[in-house]
Amino acid sequence: LARVVPQDWKGFWRSRLDRTGPGAPLAGLGASGWKLVYAEEPSEMQKSAEEVRKTTDVRYSIGISVQQDGTIPDVIPGSPAALAGIGPGMKLVAVNGRRWSREALRDAIKRSRTRSLEMLVENGEFFKSVRLEYSGPERYPRLERDGSRPDLLSEIVRPLSAHSPGVRKTGAAR
Repeated sequence: LARVVPQDWKGFWRSRLDRTGPGAPLAGLGASGWKLVYAEEPSEMQKSAEEVRKTTDVRYSIGISVQQDGTIPDVIPGSPAALAGIGPGMKLVAVNGRRWSREALRDAIKRSRTRSLEMLVENGEFFKSVRLEYSGPERYPRLERDGSRPDLLSEIVRPLSAHSPGVRKTGAAR
């Protein structure tokens, strides 16, 4: 690389690989003409992923994903669920006094605008009641085009999508 463009490439890569900070690295996304937004409804792809994986993914709202049997395989650090004491491997038993189900959880999140979420979780042979402080809708990440900037992301993925069968060739990243 130094022959092509003289620069401290080792320092460049070390700073990107070793440095940590809050949030996702979104500057590159913004510079490519796109931005991260959150929708209240899952996309068709997100719905399909949940069906295939047999999970309920509410990581971007309360910070957990839940398997069909109630097991919680993933908890986002710093999320409402993590702050309430929920951890990976626990099992969700009930939400706001109702037996756990995808519908019960989603309904409780929707109602969280007016009340906190009460969850009963099982951890081994112990049960624990926790209160999640969350007041908002469900959140699902999406990429949205920023018309004020050039669309570089579509240009980057165009060679990949031009040869993929069944991929729409509109240049839009989904």
